[in-house]
Amino acid sequence: MFRKEPESLLDEATKETLEKLTQLLQENETIQNYQQIEGKAQNHAHLNTLIEQIKIKQKEAVAFNHYGKPEAEKVAIRESEQLTREFNEHIVVTSYQDSLIEADDLLQQLVGTIQDELVKEIEEKLTELS
Repeated sequence: MFRKEPESLLDEATKETLEKLTQLLQENETIQNYQQIEGKAQNHAHLNTLIEQIKIKQKEAVAFNHYGKPEAEKVAIRESEQLTREFNEHIVVTSYQDSLIEADDLLQQLVGTIQDELVKEIEEKLTELS
């Protein structure tokens, strides 16, 4: 009936370190900026309206294609493309994309550093065992 949580394979020290790392990331200015802009983007009324309008125009284009109305389909596609451009050029969307890139770069750098340290430790342990 109820699923049991899977047992963690991490030891307590690793869990504590992971919790500290998570806390540090949550306090990081780049991550906080990303989360703030993400919230603005998700709750932006005009952007949500644009998304709905784009979906409507895309559905119209498909329907017009299905019923053999190529001119109406072209108009719906053009309108959808114009709305998509407006969406993509909106300052909140561009800010979101920029902050996403910065946050991703930070996380990729962190993951790379962790991987390098783990590889170094594994190599040292293997050398000790040889």
